[in-house]
Amino acid sequence: MKTKVLKSVLPIIAIVFAMGLAFATEAKSTSQTGYYDDPFIPGVQSVTTDCVKHPFGDLCKTQEGYQLYATPELGSIENNELRKNN
Repeated sequence: MKTKVLKSVLPIIAIVFAMGLAFATEAKSTSQTGYYDDPFIPGVQSVTTDCVKHPFGDLCKTQEGYQLYATPELGSIENNELRKNN
C-alpha cells in the first residue's frame, strides 16, 4: 500500500517542484544605476542603464553626453566608470 502511494505521489511532487523552480529563477539582470553630473541641475543625477563596471569596453554616456559612473562619488574613485558590455 505504501509503495503504491509513494509511486503515484512522488512524480507529482517532482513535477510541481520543477515547475516551481522554473518560475522562481530569474534571468541575469543587467540593469545598473549610473550616476552623472549635469552642470545645469544641482547635485548628482542617476539613470538606469545596461552598462556595467569593468575595465574594458567603450565608456557609457547619457543621451546628453555626460559620462556615467558606478557610484555617486563619480570620478573621485579610480576605475569608477561604467562601460558597455561588448
